[in-house]
Amino acid sequence: MLRFLDRHFEEIVAGFGLIVMSSMVFAQVVMRYAFEAPMSWSDEIAVYCMLWSVYLSASWAVRERAHIRVLNLIRSFPKPLSLWLVYLSDFVWFIASIFIMWQGVLLELSFWKQRFESPVLAIDQKWPYLVVAVGFGLMTLRLIQVYYRWFKYGEPLIPEPTGESAEFHG
Repeated sequence: MLRFLDRHFEEIVAGFGLIVMSSMVFAQVVMRYAFEAPMSWSDEIAVYCMLWSVYLSASWAVRERAHIRVLNLIRSFPKPLSLWLVYLSDFVWFIASIFIMWQGVLLELSFWKQRFESPVLAIDQKWPYLVVAVGFGLMTLRLIQVYYRWFKYGEPLIPEPTGESAEFHG
């Protein structure tokens, strides 16, 4: 079960959030234009689902080494220098993730001290904003996992080019 969660947690939650968000936006458009009876609450749910989907998808991208990088530039350098550029960028990213996760924890603690509710559904904002600490915490964990797998199993730190870009790199 833990292996399944390790491999699919972000995919499942982000996918579910995307489905709910899309459904809420679609329902809002239909209700507003077809029935002239907009649903004020659907936008709020769609925003929360989008936030959770984005933050967890970012963690998923770290796991898959699919985050936005200038990989073509990195690959243009000799292999040892490319590897050091990846080390440097991952180190900066790791420090930034820890910092933002900590700020997310402080934000979350402030919501536990003083209640703040959403305007339409009166949802306590500690739950939607929890995504900052969780998302960056998972990104930090996934960065550690990437390096563990590289060290233990020799998985590449620089993903191989795929698709059209593979033609340019042999």
